[in-house]
Amino acid sequence: MIPLTNNRLILNWHRIFSVKELKSYLEKKFRVSLNDIFEIKPLLEQYSNLRIAIRHSDTFLKDEELEERNSIISFFECCWDVKLTWKH
Repeated sequence: MIPLTNNRLILNWHRIFSVKELKSYLEKKFRVSLNDIFEIKPLLEQYSNLRIAIRHSDTFLKDEELEERNSIISFFECCWDVKLTWKH
């Protein structure tokens, strides 16, 4: 299991604009291969009390359809504590 600082996963720190970029980021971060973004669930469930921060959430997955973006954010919110921040 890859250690996460303060049991936190920070997304969009590297400007993740598409599902493909998110998938690539997660594969690199956790050293896994994913066919689908939702395959990350069993891996992330290994972390107790995992918190996910989606920084600059107004631009997170901005290249995707709103429905796809909301589906992924809802997936994370359903399973873990998620904090969304916006660009000011």
